[in-house]
Amino acid sequence: MTSLHYVALPSLHESPLSIAGRLRVPEIEGRLPAVILLHGSAGPSAREGGYAEPLNAAGFITLELDQWSPRGLVGGAEGRPRTVVETLPDLYGARAWLAAHPRVDAARIGVIGFSFGAVATMLAATHAQNDPFLGDAHFAALMPVYPICHLYNRVRGFEFGDLVDAPVLIVTGALDGYDNDPKAGETLVASLSDADRAKVRTEVMAEAHHGFDMPGEARQVQDPAGNRGQGGLLTMAYNAQAAARSHRLAVSFFSEAMGSS
Repeated sequence: MTSLHYVALPSLHESPLSIAGRLRVPEIEGRLPAVILLHGSAGPSAREGGYAEPLNAAGFITLELDQWSPRGLVGGAEGRPRTVVETLPDLYGARAWLAAHPRVDAARIGVIGFSFGAVATMLAATHAQNDPFLGDAHFAALMPVYPICHLYNRVRGFEFGDLVDAPVLIVTGALDGYDNDPKAGETLVASLSDADRAKVRTEVMAEAHHGFDMPGEARQVQDPAGNRGQGGLLTMAYNAQAAARSHRLAVSFFSEAMGSS
């Protein structure tokens, strides 16, 4: 069994900002590892719950954030923050809040992010973005899901390198219209230094578009970051098989990196 709570937690944003969250705590004795879930441009959705439930069953506390509502944003390419970096205080505020929670093992806090949230997850794996918040500390494991790989180390604000000492699992869709390259994750990792490459692994979901884990009808959206930065229409389509596999990967990845209950 898992208890569900709706909570408000302080972002570390320079202006006072309170972030809403959905906290799920397995009814298991002792301090437990925890995973923060970061939504994409569309905002909180059933996708996060799809990951939270198997993680809870494996003995992880989960905290699903809503970063758009407190900013008065509606989501989509025109309704999200201008940069991903400006949302990092939310992530680190959530980590601080969890670390102080009596049920959480503060040494075992991970993060999984999707699309826009995956970019934040990637940046949190770098010393450049992590250290101003945590110094020598860092997340125990980081899992970005379809993080638009072609942008990294090519576009300002998407620097990925000099990584913290934690495992990173990049999950991509073979048909993702942002990258238009089933080997986009593999190519990114191959470009890293030997030390960084040893910390990162990739998994590709066959026959999977961007948003493959979001239930609902397939749809097309406009995003200037799509088609390798040329913009245009992108397909978002649910793939039940890929979603189930990604859920299993999340459980195995965080269990291996942080243990469970």
